[in-house]
Amino acid sequence: MRQFISILIISLLFISCNDETEIPAGNDVDDIKMRLVITIPPSTVYSATKAAIGQPIHESLVSEIQVLVFEDQKYRYRVPGISISSNTAQTTFTAHLKSTGSPVELLILANANEAVVSNEPSLDDSEDVVKRKINREFDNLVSNFPMYGVYKFPAGLSATQKQEITGIKMLRSIARVDVMATEVSNFKLAEVKAYRANNFLQVIPNEIGVMKVTIPSVPDGSAANVNSRMFPVAEEDLNEFSAQLYLPETSSPAESNRISGATCVVVGGYYNGSDKLSYYRMDFDPDNKDNSFGQILRNHKYIFNIKKVSAPGWDSPDDAANNQSAHIVAEVQQWDDNTIDMSFDGEHHFGVSTREIILKNKAGSKSAIDVATDLPDYTLQWADADGTPVGNESQSLADEYFTVEKNPDGSQLVVTALQNNTSDDAGPARNFVITAHRWKISVSIKQKYDEAASRVISLLTFNTGLGSLGSNIIASISPEGRAGGLRGILDNRNNFGPNGTVVCGGYNLIQSNVSNNKLTDALFAAFDVVYIHYMSNAYFGNKDAEKVHNWLKAKKNRVLIASYDAADVSKYLIAELLGGNSDIKFLVTNNGGFTIAPPDADNSYFISTGPFTSGAYTPISPDFVFRNFDYYHGEILLNTESAKGITPLLIGKAGGIVLGVDYSRRIVYIGDTDLGNYSLGTGGTEKNRINNTTGEISNDASKLMANVFAWITNTVLYGE
Repeated sequence: MRQFISILIISLLFISCNDETEIPAGNDVDDIKMRLVITIPPSTVYSATKAAIGQPIHESLVSEIQVLVFEDQKYRYRVPGISISSNTAQTTFTAHLKSTGSPVELLILANANEAVVSNEPSLDDSEDVVKRKINREFDNLVSNFPMYGVYKFPAGLSATQKQEITGIKMLRSIARVDVMATEVSNFKLAEVKAYRANNFLQVIPNEIGVMKVTIPSVPDGSAANVNSRMFPVAEEDLNEFSAQLYLPETSSPAESNRISGATCVVVGGYYNGSDKLSYYRMDFDPDNKDNSFGQILRNHKYIFNIKKVSAPGWDSPDDAANNQSAHIVAEVQQWDDNTIDMSFDGEHHFGVSTREIILKNKAGSKSAIDVATDLPDYTLQWADADGTPVGNESQSLADEYFTVEKNPDGSQLVVTALQNNTSDDAGPARNFVITAHRWKISVSIKQKYDEAASRVISLLTFNTGLGSLGSNIIASISPEGRAGGLRGILDNRNNFGPNGTVVCGGYNLIQSNVSNNKLTDALFAAFDVVYIHYMSNAYFGNKDAEKVHNWLKAKKNRVLIASYDAADVSKYLIAELLGGNSDIKFLVTNNGGFTIAPPDADNSYFISTGPFTSGAYTPISPDFVFRNFDYYHGEILLNTESAKGITPLLIGKAGGIVLGVDYSRRIVYIGDTDLGNYSLGTGGTEKNRINNTTGEISNDASKLMANVFAWITNTVLYGE
């Protein structure tokens, strides 16, 4: 029977491959025909007793696709995926998309057509609104599994866009439950049933864009009132039950409601040779080790490994489900399906996220291996080129090239390079072996030469107004006085250079003449970064603003620095970028300095985790205030349309953004050109301004500005 079902599923899989049916989207979207390739996490069956390792095809089957298109983080339209070709590893399909210069994000939903049509997004809906809208009823998943993936085009879409996009990862919107009773000799597994599953599931997780969820996404109004059917366990399955029971995400109930409200699994079986069925309840995270009793996460596999059965259970499955678990001990093991090489032997489990570590060329480069195991005392050992262990087993490793260090709980291995690799040869390479219980896992380390070490970044400023960085390559021109501190940071090869804190070929600073509304596309095309500093509106016009905006949108690794220091500067540029100046407050009185924005996940790179605030440096103090040099500066007011998408770094006295970064559009907004000024100005001290012109990173002000340019550098080099 199982062989017949497998053949039927395979037949259905390939019948669906050439479905050209489209659901009308209500938009003219045939400007760009794009082929996309999505990959689905492997769905291996881990068995303690069977020699064969199966691949449940039904867990990876894709028969329908909808693509939701967002521009500037707002919903615009949807299109169906057509010409779908699917197998267990990947699915390819075609989508007809519309060209645009705005940043685009695609939310790709598989096997969810009915959910999308029934919960149609509205024009201009935010991603948060859309993801909470698209729910579907949980029907014990007799249909294909709903899945979700995302892909971004930060520079928009054009007819010259690459016509095939690969490597888009998908997450299943449900979890799988397996039960094993191979370690107990006095219990024969016969039946499995789930109780109190949620009646609705949310197709797109709240943690949008991530490929490993950590919190459940449960639709509003969902009720835990669905009981699965009773699944029989066949004699030939040898006390193993797998790849049949699937559940939606569930939140942990209140402690007072754990018995009657938590989703649980009930197993039926024969205790100690009896011919009477007994029923036992098993809970998710029963010991509440992770403060998640009863919690279920999507794209995770939960294995209930029965360790001991000490007495007969309840007479009925309902009785077992509505009472506290008793007379059974089960270890619950879980991992997400993005973990590879997971091994399970009925007693322990061990899995690693990768077997190959590739480090960048600079000393101090790090990479991590995530480890999923119940054996935190596993050991490490160097190995030769063939993977044969050499030397002694240890909890950490170190040689002249690399260190391998284990987190205290064993959940991660951090590999660090100790030397620079400054040549384009293969570079240093080592192998090591992880020994855990009966398993030996071989891992390779390589340190490759980074071409970014020789990539020079070209930055354009202009020869009028305030804040020009001048030229530092040919016919060197000194910076305008208010840019001396920033020029020093960029010129210092210890900051930005082949062996600098940020690895690159350095900055090529070029100063150009400015000609109102006569700047050319060819001029902008020669640069990676353009800084429109403090220039009168009479010098930089509306046509110039359009040209530089088009330049920015044309490639995803370009960055624009836009100033709004006073009402008589950058009027046309700000209108082009933000739609006008009405949300900017221009201050013409010196009312104190600019405070560092409250730290959060969005600005942590600039305040604590960036290259100039970590490692050899320290994070920026939460009390740091950047001095206000003179009377003039601008602030983009928070909670306005203009501020949307901008991460604040410095806040002014009017409560607006003086320094901020728009990640998706790749724009740095500067409301005071004097942030790059070395001079004292009003209230200047050694701590509240860039305090030298030689580029030493000696205080919080220089750390902040250096991290801003570290982000700019990485965006140019890696498009991120």
